Amino acid sequence: MADAPVALRDVTYAYGKGELARPVLRDVDISVGPGEIVLLTGPSGSGKTTLLTLIGALRAMQQGSAVVLGQELMGATERQRVALRRRIGFIFQQHNLLGFLTARQNVAMALELDGATGERARLARAGEILGAVGLGDRGESRPDQLSGGQRQRVAVARALAGAPGLILADEPTAALDRQTGGEVVRLLRGLAKGRGVPILMVTHDPRILDIADRIVAMEDGRILPSEGAAGAPRPLPPFRR
Repeated sequence: MADAPVALRDVTYAYGKGELARPVLRDVDISVGPGEIVLLTGPSGSGKTTLLTLIGALRAMQQGSAVVLGQELMGATERQRVALRRRIGFIFQQHNLLGFLTARQNVAMALELDGATGERARLARAGEILGAVGLGDRGESRPDQLSGGQRQRVAVARALAGAPGLILADEPTAALDRQTGGEVVRLLRGLAKGRGVPILMVTHDPRILDIADRIVAMEDGRILPSEGAAGAPRPLPPFRR
């Protein structure tokens, strides 16, 4: 667990303070190994997204230990958390592309933090990544000229642009139909297995069960015990819309 890209122990988190504090996470232990795809599932309000934002250094830790890509987040400074975020690829349910930029420019934005890379090199790299996700011929298209599945592919390309050590995905297939959702998760599986990049994905979507190495279920801010043999996947709960 100590060498895992993600290793959490006894993580507890609450919204509010004092008597108004509302616990969201309670004594959470979870790890994600190199190249492992872990699905995080559970009912709405169970703490999945909060856990993802803590791992992604988008929130400051309150209790416990969280080591992500070698960085201990408990007690980490804002500067340390910003530096870690640059090493993580984020994919969200809504693609969050900028409508006035082309697909190539949206992907290249993820490379702007690297001051040593000029604009021409960033755009060239963005074009290469778009080609890797099957959109090599759509680099000059704006988001409104792309289908939902294509927009999500651009979001995947943007997440990959900085060669991240970890991918965090929050319901990346929820707004997609079966075919396009399947295409997106196959891309992610290829990334995890081909490059050894671990993926932690929040989902309610039972259609993507087969890509998981492991399924972690949450309820009321806690990790539920695994069912069946050690390491066996836990079935997803009923699909809810």
